[in-house]
Amino acid sequence: MKDFLSTTFLLFIVLDPLALSIMMPSLLRMVPPERRSRVIVREMLFGLGLLLIFLFAGEQILRFFGLEPSTLSISGGIVLFLIALGMIFPGIAAMTNAMPDVAARETEPFIVPIAIPLFAGPSSLAIVMLNGSKFLHTPNFFIFTASLITAWAASLAILLLAPKIVKKLGRRGSIALERFVGVLLILIAVQMILSGISDYAREQDFIGETVQTEDARQPEQTL
Repeated sequence: MKDFLSTTFLLFIVLDPLALSIMMPSLLRMVPPERRSRVIVREMLFGLGLLLIFLFAGEQILRFFGLEPSTLSISGGIVLFLIALGMIFPGIAAMTNAMPDVAARETEPFIVPIAIPLFAGPSSLAIVMLNGSKFLHTPNFFIFTASLITAWAASLAILLLAPKIVKKLGRRGSIALERFVGVLLILIAVQMILSGISDYAREQDFIGETVQTEDARQPEQTL
């Protein structure tokens, strides 16, 4: 139960529905009020579908691109770190400010940018792929899947309540909350990078030991 709650909280922080709820009013500005709830549910279902694909097929995707789990952990941590910096220091936002202006196109969002990359972004996909490949065929895989769906459901509830939340917090409260979440994301990002470096070092040590063992056997075979 403890693992389930901690994993759910981690995924909830990484998915970051609080920051997305602040952006939602501007993203749905051109959508009629009566359609906004349906659009949010549709986009969130697209996002969940993508996360589940990466969860169940993460190992195959890693093999196809010739990637090691440590590489994914380091790169996902770097992307998450850049996103978190943009939340704490809006002037240097590396990812969120590069999102397309939906209102400028005078149409409702479809997959981009709400489902991808604001909800199912590089960092969340990296974490899902990493855990999917690590826990596949183990009991922890089912715990992680349940945590992912629970975090998604909580995120959906917050996005549906986004207008009320933003109004209640006010502008300053929303900014303070977003920056607090950014600090938590930086801590998670640094841990991902350190874990990736540690795993990479272990992989290299294992490869080195294997090569030394093979080199030691060759003279014996020659004799």
